[in-house]
Amino acid sequence: MNNSSEQLLSWSWNAPNVVTITRVVLAVVIAWLLLQGGATEVLLAGILLIVGWVTDGIDGLLARKMGQSTLAGALFDLVADRMLMTPTLILAIAGGLWSRTAGLMPFNPYPYAIVVIAADLAVLAGVFTFIWKRRRRAIEFPAPTLIARITYSVQMPTLVVGVLGIGPDMLLAALMYLTIILTLVASYSYLRKGGYVFTC
Repeated sequence: MNNSSEQLLSWSWNAPNVVTITRVVLAVVIAWLLLQGGATEVLLAGILLIVGWVTDGIDGLLARKMGQSTLAGALFDLVADRMLMTPTLILAIAGGLWSRTAGLMPFNPYPYAIVVIAADLAVLAGVFTFIWKRRRRAIEFPAPTLIARITYSVQMPTLVVGVLGIGPDMLLAALMYLTIILTLVASYSYLRKGGYVFTC
């Protein structure tokens, strides 16, 4: 994000932010559907997960096209991504939707889940630490690295395949391993670039 230290951290009701709010609402609905646990509810949750994933690209596109990119919007987008992914993953695992990869990953699915959830929590910690410190001085929030963007584009399909139960078991396991590797690399690159948020 260019010149983010010069942007005001203020909220505005514009089209990109409304789309991001829609993703948060979808995250709540998906969580409720997964808690119900029925086959129809899980199917609907998977479909809405795909819709939520698509909106992640729409809000950024709208922000650029309409000249409405803001620091607050970018931070909210990051938080919304985490709200969509982490509760869905936890509830899907609790509902047994990852049992089909048993035997294909040691301690299935916890290595995958722990890495993804820990990375999401680190991003959230960075966002809220930045907001807290910015009250006293202007600092720039580090934009996600390229590998972080690529990683999200793998994390979401993995989640969709897991929730909807589509494809062979080996496909889901392969996506889980790929997600672990990319998430670890992305976390390292992001911390190298933006670790100053925690230390400055």
